[in-house]
Amino acid sequence: MPQYERFALVLDSEVSILGQAAMRLLELGVDVLYATNADEAALLADQESHRLGAVLAPTSFDAETFDQVLARVCSRLGAGARSLVVVGAEPDAALLERLRSQGVRWRLFDPYDERDLRFVVAIAMSIDHDGERRKSVRIPTGISTTVFMGRHRKEVVVYDLSAGGAYLATPHPFQEGSRLSVEIPLPNGMVVRGRAQVMSARTEDAATRSHLPEGMGVAFAGLAPDAEAAIQYFVEEWTARFQI
Repeated sequence: MPQYERFALVLDSEVSILGQAAMRLLELGVDVLYATNADEAALLADQESHRLGAVLAPTSFDAETFDQVLARVCSRLGAGARSLVVVGAEPDAALLERLRSQGVRWRLFDPYDERDLRFVVAIAMSIDHDGERRKSVRIPTGISTTVFMGRHRKEVVVYDLSAGGAYLATPHPFQEGSRLSVEIPLPNGMVVRGRAQVMSARTEDAATRSHLPEGMGVAFAGLAPDAEAAIQYFVEEWTARFQI
């Protein structure tokens, strides 16, 4: 998979709440810029506004500091307030309401794991999320299922899922171009059945992004409208966990 086209700007607190998150993003292949105060962040936003896609800031900031971040940093980015992700312990309801009224959308409250971090940063970078981009929003899952290529069957784990396709974690994946029959049982009780094509395959010795296990990326083909709608509903329901 390609590198993200945009940087994430981590604006940390004096006690370095987000230092570890910044390092983990780098390990995941996300390019990161790091600032320790609003002045540094504003300077970086001016210099790199064409490449910045997300701004991470700790929930420990007070309302006035967030006002500065939104006015001096996020305003330079194409997505504006939607580029901001607030990270850390859940703040009080008054601050959340203030951020919501200012257009801030994304949050990552403790406790969160690596996949949550990667997902929220990726979706904050997706400035076209409210259009056709919605179909390609991928959420991490752990659904076990079986796929078929003719008479060949393979046990897989749906590592991530969107209305357009999925990444299927499995040893010895099928080759690129293979056509599969898929059946994915969603947690909401809906079972998605349809066809898919292998678009990429990763083996253990392949050079690729570090977070992906061995497996294959597939694109769905000809899903029934109700199946596509069921996936989209599941994606939106899961995504709502990270919305303010």
